[in-house]
Order: sequence, then C-alpha cells, then structure tokens
Amino acid sequence: METQTKPSNDTATDARTKNLTCWRTATSPQCLRVETCNEVHLFPYGYFQHAKFIRQNGKDAVQIQFQDRIVTVKGKGLEPLCDALERLAVERIRVRPEKYEGLGKNEGTIEGIEVKGVQQEKAHD
Repeated sequence: METQTKPSNDTATDARTKNLTCWRTATSPQCLRVETCNEVHLFPYGYFQHAKFIRQNGKDAVQIQFQDRIVTVKGKGLEPLCDALERLAVERIRVRPEKYEGLGKNEGTIEGIEVKGVQQEKAHD
C-alpha cells in the first residue's frame, strides 16, 4: 500500500515568495536577465560598465549601463539591488506583477524597467 504525503506548505510559501521577488541573486552569474512586460533581454556581465543609484522624492531608480544599452529600473527600496550589482551577483530583474502589489512591503519593488540604447539616453540629456 502506498503512502501519500500532503504537499508541504513550505513549497506553496516558496512559490509565493518567488513571485513577490523582483530580483534574484546568484553566485557568479554570467549575465543579467532583464524581464520587461513584453521582452526578455540578456546582458553579459563582460559588457557591464556602470551602475548608479538615485533616490528622489521617495522613489528609487537604478541605472545600469552596458556597452551599448542602459537599463533603468524604477521602484522602491532598490538600494539592496544596487549593492548586489556591486558584486555582479544579480541574475534576474523583473517588474513585480500587479496582482502582488502591496504584498511584501518590506522588500524592494520594481515598478518599471526601461531598456534604451546609449545614444537614445544621451539625446534626452
């Protein structure tokens, strides 16, 4: 007779936590995966040039520059994301799904991600 075990509540909790997390770190990732609403970009860390953390009026932004692209991440509580970039330890970033808005208030949240060419960014300055 087979014994059936119930699925652990820890598994469900882990899945929910994974959905709430806007970025994931890893040990020595080869690239940064950037997930926007409609696209997935992969940026090799060999082309990483610069990152800048900006805080204005209670909103945070992190600009990440690669060889020919600038990724702008906007949200709240993004200083730990910048700290992880310092170690080149960010594996993935993505916008938090709207259905999870308001949950995980103690975590940093990404509200928007823009990917632009370096020339496009200079034209706006």
